[in-house]
Amino acid sequence: MARHLPPLPALRAFEAAARHLSFARAAGELSVTPGAVSHHMKQLEEWVGGPLFERRANGVGLTETGRVFATRLGAIFDQLTAVGAAARVPGGLSTVTVRCQFSLATKWLAPRIGKFRKAHPDISVAVMALPHRWSAREPDPDLAIYHGRGTIPGVRQDTLINGSLVVVGSPDLAATLPPASTPADLLSRPLIKVDYAEPGWHDEGWEAWFAATGFGHLELRSTLSFNLVHLAIDACLSGAGFALVPDFLVETELCTGRLVDAFGISLPIRQPYVIMTPDANLARPEVAILRSWLLDQGIATAKLG
Repeated sequence: MARHLPPLPALRAFEAAARHLSFARAAGELSVTPGAVSHHMKQLEEWVGGPLFERRANGVGLTETGRVFATRLGAIFDQLTAVGAAARVPGGLSTVTVRCQFSLATKWLAPRIGKFRKAHPDISVAVMALPHRWSAREPDPDLAIYHGRGTIPGVRQDTLINGSLVVVGSPDLAATLPPASTPADLLSRPLIKVDYAEPGWHDEGWEAWFAATGFGHLELRSTLSFNLVHLAIDACLSGAGFALVPDFLVETELCTGRLVDAFGISLPIRQPYVIMTPDANLARPEVAILRSWLLDQGIATAKLG
């Protein structure tokens, strides 16, 4: 019996357009015109029997049908890529090295990587938690995840996570705040500070958070500081003080109640985390698969926030 397949060129165009949320960028990736992508979308929507995109003045967005279709199709494309690569490359796929900022590797990447291994057992992954800057003597990683610092020639950068900074503390410590507490009540409480030791590595701190809540310039004193966010989080868990940390690094602790968001007042992170991929590595199927999976995880994290 013949397979009742959708138009395959249209599927490829849809997958690219859904990832980029842009017909123009999808056209650039596929080396066709935006008009050709638009034609493919009309053809596929006729085949599906309904709209996959919402056309807007400033671009396009996915309908619910389009979102589900794109998610399932992306997984199928990843599997096709892996199967094709395994058949083409003797011995299967090689190891993908990921260089990552310490706290993100500890609190975000490591807890998720097991899902990737279950979905892609044929791809080996080596995660290295190391400083952003590396010397010419060190081999370049296949992927790197750090705060974005502008364009880098020959390297593609995709936003992974934006997120916000939130004030967290242990339930016992939060219980010492008065009823209907305000940010002013924190001034008499122990505050944990994160001092970033690496040059150029910066997130907004306590002063900026207090300013966002209506305070003027404050000279704050902290009796406890760490150079890594995940150490500040561990100190919070012990009741050592309140800390201002990225919300996506305390997902588990907030969901389980081990930490509480003391005020529900967030401060947008100025420097989002990005995935950096050297152009030469984009052609490697195993790198493309892991990169795509990480971007999907970033999207899922944003929805939780």
